[in-house]
Amino acid sequence: MYSFEFSSIQTLSQATLLEKDFFIWIWYADKIPPHIGCSMNGHYFSLKVNGKDNGILVSKAFQLIQKKAIPCVFVKVKTELNQSAIELAYESYQQAEPQISTCLTPIAQLFNCLTEVKQLSELLKYLNDQHKIETVFGVNLDEDYRGILNYNQEDITNRLQKLKDVKREKHIS
Repeated sequence: MYSFEFSSIQTLSQATLLEKDFFIWIWYADKIPPHIGCSMNGHYFSLKVNGKDNGILVSKAFQLIQKKAIPCVFVKVKTELNQSAIELAYESYQQAEPQISTCLTPIAQLFNCLTEVKQLSELLKYLNDQHKIETVFGVNLDEDYRGILNYNQEDITNRLQKLKDVKREKHIS
């Protein structure tokens, strides 16, 4: 059922906890596939079909999560990365493209595991094996939420294509 199960998830008591250190944000954590981004020092980054979030304030991103009650997981990662490395990784991409780049691509690039990591569960396993996952927080999660659901590369490609098609339809009309 799960491709990655968290050993424990703490309820996020205050959004200011996300304003320091490096976090991987898992949006729609209960969906197949979820969406991910990352933050460092109060700035959020994410690659999406319709572009990217490039250094937006963590507080603004978190307000959206609260307003829409989006189930999210925040994984605090021990790392030596700095914000300029993150900005550089995201600079290489304009948007997520089916079979080219996903929301995972720049994050996997940051951890030098782009060739071996193709899905979020693989990234989490990689970080866990390296003892880099420090704390896991959650908001708006069901009581029985335990981890990332099983999915495959085709699910990712289909989701990106669907989002791209919706974007095209909106642009045409």
